[in-house]
Amino acid sequence: MRELEKITLDGVRYIVWDELRGSSPKKSGIALLLSDRNGVGADVLLVLPKNRPLAVRAYGKDGSEVAVDDSACRAASFVIEKLTMLTSGAEAEMFEAALDRVEVRLTDSFCARLFPSESRTRIAV
Repeated sequence: MRELEKITLDGVRYIVWDELRGSSPKKSGIALLLSDRNGVGADVLLVLPKNRPLAVRAYGKDGSEVAVDDSACRAASFVIEKLTMLTSGAEAEMFEAALDRVEVRLTDSFCARLFPSESRTRIAV
């Protein structure tokens, strides 16, 4: 099971993917994840890289990289702040009240669909 944050700011729906818990999906997996019909339903996937969490990358519904705007930075900073508090054990008030936020839990079977090449094994003949 994989937990993600879905945040809506200024009418844009963001899914935040933290690579500390595993690598992010490729282009087709991003399109599936953001799909309104078959996925979670969002406009932008924000990826927090494992080695540089402040270097946020953003991807659109078709899986292509898009520019990171101010709203995307606010959504990512919320998740970074939340992760920092969880790891330090600190209890502080976040600007959560201003956010429309939902925790999303992806099942293992859905995650397998996000990473189709990893779930298949190829046999050399």
